[in-house]
Amino acid sequence: MIHDALIIGAGPAGSTCARFLAQGGARVAVVDRAQFPRVKLCGGWVSAPIWDALALTPREYPGGLWEWSTCHVSYRGEDRAVRCRGWFIRRVELDDFLLRRSGAELHLGVPVQEIVRDGDGLWSIAGLRARYLVGAAGTHCPVARLFTPPRPNGPVGVQEHEFRADPAAIARTRAGRDGEPELLLHDDLRGYSWNVPKTDWLNVGSGTVEPHEVRAAWQRARGHFTAAGHLPAEAAADLDAMKGHTYYLFNPAHVDGALGGKNVGQNVGKDGGKDDVLLCGDSLGLAQPLTAEGILPAVVSGRLAAEAILAADARSYPARLAAHPVLADYRRVFRLLKAAGALGARSAAGGAGSRLGRRLIASGFAWMFSGARLPAPPLVDAGLALVERWADNHRPHGTNS
Repeated sequence: MIHDALIIGAGPAGSTCARFLAQGGARVAVVDRAQFPRVKLCGGWVSAPIWDALALTPREYPGGLWEWSTCHVSYRGEDRAVRCRGWFIRRVELDDFLLRRSGAELHLGVPVQEIVRDGDGLWSIAGLRARYLVGAAGTHCPVARLFTPPRPNGPVGVQEHEFRADPAAIARTRAGRDGEPELLLHDDLRGYSWNVPKTDWLNVGSGTVEPHEVRAAWQRARGHFTAAGHLPAEAAADLDAMKGHTYYLFNPAHVDGALGGKNVGQNVGKDGGKDDVLLCGDSLGLAQPLTAEGILPAVVSGRLAAEAILAADARSYPARLAAHPVLADYRRVFRLLKAAGALGARSAAGGAGSRLGRRLIASGFAWMFSGARLPAPPLVDAGLALVERWADNHRPHGTNS
């Protein structure tokens, strides 16, 4: 049997791509080395656009779902409760649900050891053959390793853990209501830490721009949350068992690598340059450039990849990504962060600053964390152009960034 598409990776990107392909009448196989349900390191927050991207309502989701309307933010010794909205899930439940409803043929517990294009010009993996190949297996996706998408910057580092705890102890120590996130913005704004109560589960962690800084960042965050009385004493052993990983934040250059076939690996044959290899989610590096939210861009890219394949126009996939409102906002945030970096704004923000400045930083981060769309995109674009022009004119001599 020849499939229309082989999808490597059964997470949100792969299962979403599979579902929309299957709904469009395509024959789809999903391959993953893990058996599902499987534990996945992830804070597990999703923002409002994800429901439209999944063609699903919150009421239709059968797993644990924690809706919140207040985000508790600490920055430079000041605590604020910011009104905004989002949801938390448990990845072990979400991923299994999305995969089982995909309608695809599942090949789980199957490691991908070799990817080749056979004599008929079809992609061949673990005895399966298909016209299209979709890489959706995260940062270390074998498809991404083969086709080496652009990576202008290094990955960010994360230390996190989700574990079961006594619900009474969690209720007694949480910062707010069940499901409301507690965020600690690091003083230098080069990362943040979180503490999220999910009834009888607790999700904690830290993320930093430089991976080598993340362990120390977590120790500081743990001390902060403990001193605030927001971690159950009974959870000490679990808090010692943090796990680490890395992944890439969105960069506009990543979109240029969305069609993997443009960079041909040595094992794919002389016809490997065709537009029939697509990368999605963390395989491509699409996490929100400030908050690092990854589930939403994974789902969006999986759906767009499926739509491009169904239209028999895989070449349009990068343009579909670039034009999507979520990715367009990511591009604006990336530009803003780049301009701020050129001006040394992050270092300035990490200084004493004003009370108003600290309030704006905390509130703005919480609002961004909620996944809210940027208002008035044309005005934002015009403002960004002014900021970038000003940054270019005031860049220190001898620098190029």
